[in-house]
Amino acid sequence: MKIGNLSSGLRAFLGLLLIAVLAGCSNSPVQDPLWFLHPNGPIARASIYYLVVDVLLLLIIIVPATALVIWTFWRYRRGGGGEYDPTYNHSIPIEVIVWGIPLLLVAVLSYFSYQGVKDVEPYSPQALDSVTAKNGGQKPLHIDVISTDWQWLFIYPDQHVALANRLVVPTGRKIEMDLTSTTVTNDFYVLKVVNQIYMMPGMRTKHNFYVERPGTYQGFSTEFSGPGFSWMNYKMQVVKPKQFDQWVQRAQASGNRMHWQQFLQFAQPTINTGNAWKMYSDVEPNLLRKTIHAVNTGQLNIKWPMRFSEEMTSPEFEQRFGTGDAESSPDGTTADEPQNTPDR
Repeated sequence: MKIGNLSSGLRAFLGLLLIAVLAGCSNSPVQDPLWFLHPNGPIARASIYYLVVDVLLLLIIIVPATALVIWTFWRYRRGGGGEYDPTYNHSIPIEVIVWGIPLLLVAVLSYFSYQGVKDVEPYSPQALDSVTAKNGGQKPLHIDVISTDWQWLFIYPDQHVALANRLVVPTGRKIEMDLTSTTVTNDFYVLKVVNQIYMMPGMRTKHNFYVERPGTYQGFSTEFSGPGFSWMNYKMQVVKPKQFDQWVQRAQASGNRMHWQQFLQFAQPTINTGNAWKMYSDVEPNLLRKTIHAVNTGQLNIKWPMRFSEEMTSPEFEQRFGTGDAESSPDGTTADEPQNTPDR
């Protein structure tokens, strides 16, 4: 019996070990399991700080409670050293411990929660006060963000350029964002840099952040929005100020237009499987404001004919994007259709 139990335990351990090893084979944007140890900028740093504080405070309850439960099971098991007292029904020390410590921790957590909300509040984060004071009055970089089904458009109004499915920001400069959506609610989120925030159709939200070192970071939506959601991601390139100015010059020389008619075409449902991106030098003024107005008045009402069954397939989707019946084609594509070619 003991040998059987040992064999079962060994198999369970090897299974968990295999899962841990295979976890590194994922194509997930979160490749670094310790990504939270490398925040870029005060917003991400403050978020990690308060996360660590919350976890440590909760462990003050979780660890002793778990140890006491295990000790109780062991002591009062059949044949254990515990004694049964039928007259026992109350203990003031135990009441003080099991109620007093949690109440104290709730008070401490409430304090840190309040401070954390003020530090990373999207519209006016206090975590940026110290770094913005060092900039010597440098004007923040303003970016308008519009999400569609299933793409991103980043507009730089002061530079008169735009970038689709890519985001470029400089180090050492406050970034101010206005965000909206053309269809459904999406979540703007950049791993290691800035917290997520809702982008709702017909509404404008704001976000602020600051980055300190160059690098390439993964951005994506965390709100499921349909069949193109899995490919609705983008790279955020953080560059030095001089490189950012050079990039703006290249974008201004691109010659591509993003006026209202081009935007209506861009906003059509598009599954960007190839993560294609594009620069625009001729951008409609106040495009974000015009988009919000068009959504609220019904002028921008994107409709797409795809309706899915319980198997998540439909003839319309197969015809447009080349995704067929998973049972007849294990890789999810058909032989006579292009493999998920983006519709631009």
